[in-house]
Amino acid sequence: MTKKNLIIFVPAYNEEKSIFNLIKEIPSFPNINQKVIVINDGSTDNTSATAKKAGAIVISNKKNLGLGYSFKIGLVEALKEDADIVVVLDGDGQYNPKHINKLISPILRDEADLVQGNRFLTGDRYESSSIRILGNKFISIFLSKILLRLAEVYDIQSSFRAFNGSLATVLVKEIVGKYNYAQEMFIIASLHGYKIKQIPVQCSKRRYGQSRLIRNPFIHLIKILWVSFRTYLLLKCWKK
Repeated sequence: MTKKNLIIFVPAYNEEKSIFNLIKEIPSFPNINQKVIVINDGSTDNTSATAKKAGAIVISNKKNLGLGYSFKIGLVEALKEDADIVVVLDGDGQYNPKHINKLISPILRDEADLVQGNRFLTGDRYESSSIRILGNKFISIFLSKILLRLAEVYDIQSSFRAFNGSLATVLVKEIVGKYNYAQEMFIIASLHGYKIKQIPVQCSKRRYGQSRLIRNPFIHLIKILWVSFRTYLLLKCWKK
């Protein structure tokens, strides 16, 4: 049986304190060729050297380009490696890499093209501020039920996900956002008819540093809604 190619890419910005242990905790899977690629987004600390020491391949941006650009760079690198499955894992250590198996199993069984981690399904309140939790739930409900009219509510803001090479090929062509990618990715996958599954995942409190995405929750919400509407309308018009 031909081995599948698994690429785990980790967008990271100033994550030298967490990146080594994160990479070392990534499990190996039998009968799978896997590589870990860190997209070092212009870090000013030792993220790059620490990730290399842990055994990862490191692609470094000369300056901080943002999460959306880093995600697209990760897609390009994954496709260069002929990835059958791509896993995205944050460099801050909030998601447990030992749970990657739960993400990739439905794809290996051809039950899903995209597997999305959902922090709301565990029954536990994940460790974040009340404002962020409410904002994430609002965005997830709005996009899942109102915009896309799906049967389930997905945790669209969760950044722990896996998808197959077919979807990666579409995403690398159609994602255009500089700020974030999560909403674009989910809308693109849904409107193209890819099979989406979600699994419960736990999200721990960030131990080091601060999030580089959410400084002003209101502005963050406006940007996300704008990106979501733009992506949805562009795809709808393109499909007509």
